[in-house]
Amino acid sequence: MGVYSWDDPVRIDEFDSGGERRVLGYTEEMMLVHYSLNEGDEGELHSHDETVQASYVIDGRLELRGEYDTTVGPGDSYVIPPGTTHGVYAETPCNVIDAFSPPLDAYKPE
Repeated sequence: MGVYSWDDPVRIDEFDSGGERRVLGYTEEMMLVHYSLNEGDEGELHSHDETVQASYVIDGRLELRGEYDTTVGPGDSYVIPPGTTHGVYAETPCNVIDAFSPPLDAYKPE
C-alpha cells in the first residue's frame, strides 16, 4: 500500500499552458492521475494498447473526441477500453481524475 501527499506526488508534468498532470500514486496494477487543464488545452487523439482509462470530471467542461464524441461536465465520468481512439479538448478550465489499469509507463517516475 502507498500513501501519497498532494504536495509530494509521484510525478508532476507541467503543460505549456500552465496546466499540469499530477501522478498521485500507482502500483503495478493501477495508476491515479489528476489533470488541471486550462481552457483550450488539448489531448491529441491516441489509444492505449492494454490500458483501461476511467475518468471523473471534478469541474469544468471537457469535449471528448475520437470514438467517444460528446461533452462532459462536473460529476460526469467515462471509461475508455483498450484500443479505443480518444482525445480531449478543455472548453473551460477543468480538473479531472483519471485511473489507468495497468499504469502507463510514460507517466511513471523518470
